[in-house]
Amino acid sequence: MRFILLTVILAGISLYSFASKGNTTNPLAATDSLIIQGKILNLTGRLYRQAPNITFSRNNILQPQLELSKQAALAADGSFRVSLPMIYNQEEIYLDYGGKAFTTFLGSPGTVEIVFDGDSIQKAKKLFYFAGVNAAANNQYSAYLAEENKILSTNTVLGSKFYETFWDKSTDEAIRTAAGRAELRTSVLPRINANTIPDPSLSKWVTSLAEDERIQNLYEYSLSNRLELARTSALIDSLKRLQKAPLTAQKVTLANRFGNYADQKVEEKKYNNPSRSSSLPVRLMASLIKNNASKLTGTEIARLDDIAVKGIAEKTELDFINQLYAKNEAVLNLLFAYERESRTYSDLFDSTAREFLKARYLPKNFYKYTYPQQILLSKHIQGRLSVPQFGQSLDEIVNIEVKDSANIKKMSAFKDIRAEPTETLPGYYLSVSNERGTTWLNRVLDKYKGKTIYMIKWNFEDAKSREELEYIASLQAQLPEDVVFLYIHLPADDMVVSDDLVKQYIVRHRLKGVHLFLNSDQTMDLLFKLNPIEPGTFAILKPNGKYSSKNALAPSAMEKTIQAILQAGSK
Repeated sequence: MRFILLTVILAGISLYSFASKGNTTNPLAATDSLIIQGKILNLTGRLYRQAPNITFSRNNILQPQLELSKQAALAADGSFRVSLPMIYNQEEIYLDYGGKAFTTFLGSPGTVEIVFDGDSIQKAKKLFYFAGVNAAANNQYSAYLAEENKILSTNTVLGSKFYETFWDKSTDEAIRTAAGRAELRTSVLPRINANTIPDPSLSKWVTSLAEDERIQNLYEYSLSNRLELARTSALIDSLKRLQKAPLTAQKVTLANRFGNYADQKVEEKKYNNPSRSSSLPVRLMASLIKNNASKLTGTEIARLDDIAVKGIAEKTELDFINQLYAKNEAVLNLLFAYERESRTYSDLFDSTAREFLKARYLPKNFYKYTYPQQILLSKHIQGRLSVPQFGQSLDEIVNIEVKDSANIKKMSAFKDIRAEPTETLPGYYLSVSNERGTTWLNRVLDKYKGKTIYMIKWNFEDAKSREELEYIASLQAQLPEDVVFLYIHLPADDMVVSDDLVKQYIVRHRLKGVHLFLNSDQTMDLLFKLNPIEPGTFAILKPNGKYSSKNALAPSAMEKTIQAILQAGSK
């Protein structure tokens, strides 16, 4: 029976491929794109109504929380077709069929064909069958995962209990055990099928996953123990792999951990040598002003050229530079800040590590800038990058950021914000009040009594808050529409944040729900009612208005948080 099913599915791939090749004018067929096409066999009407689309997602090396997704609508016969752009020549792609079936596969520019049986969802050991690019690797990957799970369960020291003891090991032990775990994971390859040689693309993929995890673990170890492990074990050189295929979620996680490590080292450098960290070479300043200042005269340009050639400046020339800077301060502040940070990167790192940090600078600081500033800074950074994958990744993120500009303008233009939550865009409600915090919040909570409320306490300047808010849109998509998301905006301690920047952030990150903007007095008044009243904390209220949890799980704990919210609604 199993042989018959396999034959039918492979025949389905073959027939689907043949039929598709008749269409030679499809505009999706681009050399830098992955065409995904295929069919769900035995797609019933009920299954189609429950899940009429398949979602395909991929990664971006510069933003770990960002999954670039595209939906493929199912035709009545179960066929589908969609195109995804490719930056690396091999990338992990994630298929999600309406929460009912999932798989990971390797994509490359070209066409991949996927067939699976609707009757076999949650039943078959192997559900998905592939043809086209990376077909052999993708067909063998599920067998690899099964064998890897077995060996990691059996070898508890390097497998299931690895992280229980890893952080407390000595540096030499940590390096040895991290390498041992990577070797264990790759040792599975020859075992996946006695009659099949592992496909070279599968071997490359698995080796990349294991090695990226090894390096990530060592950066994690370095961060948790505040050690210079990265230099002593030559990990910096290993970061050249960030520009090499395949691009996987594991590689993005490694890049993020290195970024966190680098941020720590940059802050230490600034603290130990503040004068260098706050200055720029005269030659660079002259060049930046010449290329970015507006309405320069011929005399001013000639004088800047002379300063750039000499590389030194007397007091009169420094005064001249300062005068031009003052006339173009808004633009030059952006560029000078980036160049100062970039200079620190160059002091600490070289090669791929430095280039990655330069490309990461803008995505890390998106929340600080308006859209015009993001575009200006992106253009400047692109001219400074030498790794094409990083430049294309930055361009991809910036294009996503600026696509919401029309809604941002509408949100920013809306000024009639009241104590009663007011809908400024479909699904977005804003509220501001001068009354006591408890009075105001109680009235808002009464308005939504009868519904489950997930409360998010956050601050625009708090990194933990922003990291968790990246998961909100995905969390909302998996919950009933009547669950209310209530955002409590806590005031910053030492700075005033532009309302327009906050509104931009709300729209860009799809933070649909009710937003209450508290001042300092209201925050103090709510100290006990909202305890803990700290950025990056959460609560769940039952439909009767009582707390289900005053210190609830964060959005990043997706499955458990969904379960907790649903349980609160059923009590």
